[in-house]
Amino acid sequence: MKYLKQVVVRFAAPRCLNMLLSWLSWLSLAYLLSSLLAPAAYALDHINLQLKYLHQFQFAGYYAALEKGYYQQAGLDVQISEGKNGSEPLDNVLAGRSQFGVGSSSLLLARHAGKPVVVVGVIFQHSPYVLLTPQTGPTQTIHDIVGQRVMLAAQSEEVLAYLKKEGISLDSIIQVEHSFDPKDLINGKVYGFSAYATNETDFLEQTGFAYQAYSPRSAGIDFYGDNLFTSEQEIANHPARVKAFRDASMRGWQYAMSHTEEISDLILAKYSQRNSREHLLYEAKQMMPLVQPVLVEIGYMNPGRWQHIGEVYTELDMLPKQFTLQGFLYDPNPPPDLRWLYRSLAAGIALTLIAWLIHLKRLNQERRQAQELIKLSEERLNFAMEGAGYGVWDWDVGSGTVLFSERWREMHQIAHDAPLADWEQWIHPDDLKSVKNTMNDYLNGKTKAYISEHRALNQDGSWLWVVDRGKVVSRDSDGHPLRVVGTHVDISERKQHEAMLRQLNEKLESRVEERTRELSQAMEQVIQSEKLVSLGSLVAGISHELNTPIGNTLMVASTLNDKIGELNTMVLSGSLSRSSLNHSLQECQEASALIVRNTLRSSELINSFKRVAVDQTSERRRTFDLNILVQDILNTLGPALRRAKVEVAVQIAAGIEMDSFPGHLEQILSNLVMNSLHHGFDQKTTGHTGHISISAQQLQERIELLYQDDGMGIAKELQHRVFEPFYTTKLGQGGSGLGLSIVYNLTHAIFKGQVLLESEPGQGVRMVFNIPAVTPAA
Repeated sequence: MKYLKQVVVRFAAPRCLNMLLSWLSWLSLAYLLSSLLAPAAYALDHINLQLKYLHQFQFAGYYAALEKGYYQQAGLDVQISEGKNGSEPLDNVLAGRSQFGVGSSSLLLARHAGKPVVVVGVIFQHSPYVLLTPQTGPTQTIHDIVGQRVMLAAQSEEVLAYLKKEGISLDSIIQVEHSFDPKDLINGKVYGFSAYATNETDFLEQTGFAYQAYSPRSAGIDFYGDNLFTSEQEIANHPARVKAFRDASMRGWQYAMSHTEEISDLILAKYSQRNSREHLLYEAKQMMPLVQPVLVEIGYMNPGRWQHIGEVYTELDMLPKQFTLQGFLYDPNPPPDLRWLYRSLAAGIALTLIAWLIHLKRLNQERRQAQELIKLSEERLNFAMEGAGYGVWDWDVGSGTVLFSERWREMHQIAHDAPLADWEQWIHPDDLKSVKNTMNDYLNGKTKAYISEHRALNQDGSWLWVVDRGKVVSRDSDGHPLRVVGTHVDISERKQHEAMLRQLNEKLESRVEERTRELSQAMEQVIQSEKLVSLGSLVAGISHELNTPIGNTLMVASTLNDKIGELNTMVLSGSLSRSSLNHSLQECQEASALIVRNTLRSSELINSFKRVAVDQTSERRRTFDLNILVQDILNTLGPALRRAKVEVAVQIAAGIEMDSFPGHLEQILSNLVMNSLHHGFDQKTTGHTGHISISAQQLQERIELLYQDDGMGIAKELQHRVFEPFYTTKLGQGGSGLGLSIVYNLTHAIFKGQVLLESEPGQGVRMVFNIPAVTPAA
C-alpha cells in the first residue's frame, strides 16, 4: 500500500491529472446521457403482465402503476391479464405470450427443472398461503386432515412442503380439485382448503364460520409470495425494458400500499366488482404485515433467504442438495459495463493506477453502504420488535445469566435499573417443569425450535400469559449450546379471548342489550346537545323578532308623551282651541292604536317562543295543533330565513292534531330548515330567492308531512350517506354532520315512522315523513 501511494504521487502531476479528470468527465457525461435516453427506444413497447388469479387488491401495485402513469412515463404500454387457476403466469411467460408474470416461491423448482425463469422482485416478504379447516376444539392439530377431503391449489408448494414436514403424505388425504369457493369449506364439502390469509378468511369471518388457519411459517417454512418474474430471453433481449418495468411496478406498489382506499375504489371502477370495497380494504389491511412496506423496500429480495427456501425444499426432497441460484435472481442495479473504460485506460500505467484508485474508492463506498445497510437493517429489526410488542431475552447457558430487554421489563412492570431474580422465579410453579422440559428437549436436539406458552410473574404479583420462542445462536466446538436468544410476547389477551369464547353464548344477549343501551344514551346525549344549539338559535330569534315591535312601541309612546306635554302647555297658556284639541286627540288615538298593535305582536311572539322553548327543553308528551307548531318554529327561524333570502310556504290545514312529542318534531323541522340554508342554498346566485314548502295531510290514523326546497339537491352517490352520523360536506366550516342523522333517528325511534328522501342535483330536496297521529307508547 505504501508503494502504491508513492507511485500515485509520482505520476499524478497536476497538469496531467487535470487533463485525465476532464477526459473522464466527458466520458461519464456521454455514458449518463446514453443511459437516460435509452428508455426512449422502448417508448411504445407493448408489455403483457399475467396475474395468478382474478383482479383483487393482491395485485394493487400494478393497477396503481398503470393508472398513475408510471408505466407510460417509463415508455411502456402495459396490459394486465387476470388468471384463473394460478398456472397461467409460468405457461404464458415461457411461451412468450406474456413478458412478465406473478408466481410463488415454486419458481425455484421450475428453474431447477430447466425452465429459464428469473425472479425480478418480491412483493410479499412472507407468503400469505395458509391451510384452512373448521375449528373443532382446543386439541385440534394439522394432523386432523389425515383421511379428509382437501383442496390444494396450484402454486401452493409451500403448503405441500408444510404437510410433508409435518409427516403428512399426500396419499393420506383425499385431494379434490380446487373450486376457490370457501362455501365448500363451510358446507362441509371439504375439510381442508388452501387459501390466502388476505382473502378467503374475510368471507369466513363475515359468515361467522369458526375456522383454524395453519400457516407454513409455524413449521419454519417462511417463503416469499407473489414474486414478479420474467424469462432469461426477455432480460437478454430487452435489459432496459426489464429494469424500467420493475422500477415502475415497485413505484406503483409503494403508492398502492400508502393509498389503500383510493386504489380499492380504482379496482371497483375499472377492474372488477367481484369483491366489495370493504373486502378490498380488508385484503389491504391483511397484506400490510406480509408486504412490510415500511420496514422493507418493496421488491427487495435477499439471496440468503432464497438459499434458505431452497434448503427447505432440499430437506423435503423437492430439490437436490447441490442446487444453485445462479441466474435465478435479477439484479436491478447491475454494475455498468466498463470494458470501454479499461481499453481507454490501457494507454499507460498512470491511467491503470487511477483506475485502481477509483476501484478502491468504490470498494470503500460499497463497504460504507453495506455498513449503512446493516445499521438500517438493525434499526428496522429493533423497530419491528418494538412495534410488534416483543420482549427479548439473551441466555448465557454456561453462566446461567439471562439479559432482558427494556420491552421485557416494561411488560412485567419492572424498572430498567431494578435487579432481577433467577429466571425460574418468574415462571408460575405449575408451568416451571413444562418450560424446563421444553427447553431441554430443544437443547438436546429432540425438537427443532423452543416454543413455550406459560404464565410469567409481574412485579405487582399478578400473572401474564406469555409465549417464548428461542433459538441457539452460538455453540462450542463440540456442538454444545453456548447462547440462546429468544422473544417474549404477552398473549394474555388471547387467552382471555379464548376464555370469553367459551362463555360467548351465555353472554351474547346481555352484551347486545348493553351496547344498545349505550348507543341509546349516546344518541340521547347528541339530541340534547342539538337541543341546546336550537335553544341558542331560539334566543337569537327572540331578540331579533321582538326588537321591531318593542322598538315601535317605545318610539310611539315617546311621541305620545311629547304630544300630551304640548297639550298641557296650550291649556296652561290658554291658547288651546277646539280644532287643536280635536287634532291632538286624533293623533293620540292613532298612537295608542299603534302601541296596542305592536304590543299584541310582541305578546304573540312571546307566546310562540314560550311554546317552542317549553317543548324543546322538555320531553313531555301533549296534544297539539300541527299548523300552530310549524308556525311557532318558523317564527324562531325568521332571522335566519330572511338573511338567507329564503321564503317558506306552509300548507297545513287547521285542525290536524297530534298526540306526541312536540319538542322532537320541532327539532326535526329546525334541522331540516337549517340543513337547507347551510347546504341547499349555499351556492345559489346572489339576488335569487330560495323557496321552502312545508305541507301535511292526515291519512286516517297517520300524518304525511312533506318538506321540500328548490336548492342544489343531493347527488345520487351521496344520498345513501346523508343520514349517517357525522357525515357532512361542510367539515371544518361549522357542519357537525348530525342534523339529518338526528332527523332519521327521531323519526324512527321516537315517532315510530318512516322518512323517504328524493333528490336530483339542481332540483332541490323532497323528504316525505309518514308518522302516526298518536305516537305509540315506548
